[in-house]
Amino acid sequence: MLRVAIGRAAALVPLLLIATFTAFLLLQMTATDPAVVRLGENASDEAYAAFRHEIGVDRPLLVQYGSWLAGAVHGDLGVSWSNSASVTDLLTNRMPATFSIALGALVVGLVIGLPVGIAAGIRAGRSADSLLTAGASLGQAVPSFWLALLFVAYVAMKTSLFPATGYVPITEGVGSWLLSITLPSVALGAAAAGAFARQTRAGYVRVLHEPYIRTAVAGGLARRRILWRTALRNAAIPVVTTVAGTAAVLVGGAVIVEQVFALPGLGQLVLNAIHNGDMPVVLGFVALMALLMALVQFVLDLTYALVDPRVRAG
Repeated sequence: MLRVAIGRAAALVPLLLIATFTAFLLLQMTATDPAVVRLGENASDEAYAAFRHEIGVDRPLLVQYGSWLAGAVHGDLGVSWSNSASVTDLLTNRMPATFSIALGALVVGLVIGLPVGIAAGIRAGRSADSLLTAGASLGQAVPSFWLALLFVAYVAMKTSLFPATGYVPITEGVGSWLLSITLPSVALGAAAAGAFARQTRAGYVRVLHEPYIRTAVAGGLARRRILWRTALRNAAIPVVTTVAGTAAVLVGGAVIVEQVFALPGLGQLVLNAIHNGDMPVVLGFVALMALLMALVQFVLDLTYALVDPRVRAG
């Protein structure tokens, strides 16, 4: 596992460089002047020039990026150009809401998607399979933000069972926290559930036609044991890959869904930063997402080793 960790850490370096430098170049193409955003439209030319010099945007582009990168390597993501707040503090304060929704959506996807996929795979070719697969496809096709709007209008506003807006930190009560993230998590997790269900079904259909399954059946092994131990374990590898890839995507999806529910997450922070041309905040967010992707990939490798002994042997 140490070798895997070192390999993933090494792979993170080019990923981080490409992602952050691309975001840096894209920000340079916007017409937003951070000096005007910070000082307003009535400041003097001298004040604008002084602020641009203070934040370093009057230097060559590679020097600007190199300066940010040097600080990031040492754990310093800089300060926001909009309000001089620490970028690290801004990201840290906004992460709980976004990650709570993403985690909740992942749980929703697994709780719904895996049983549906297993049920469809066991009944492949029957009417139940067609119905379950159609439901999974529908869940995967419905846009999460549209589903979120429906939840706000027809669940939160009409029933008052769940809050329509706002986020309650888990430190203020687990129950209140769960209520505040339930609708956003379900809205975001519907597509994940559909993806997990379809992948699980495909894995089961493939595995149940393998020769060793027929041998187990012929040998008198209990059907339940075959379905829930032998088949499930061997069908899990592609499902694990889907779950790992979806986990990173869900964080990006949470950035959008949280806008519908007015949650104080990373979405509002990064959208405002893009609008204001706040480069340190945007680059800090991109670096955070790159780190998250590397972490997800590392967890995926560990899970492979647990699910498939052949991976450990290799």
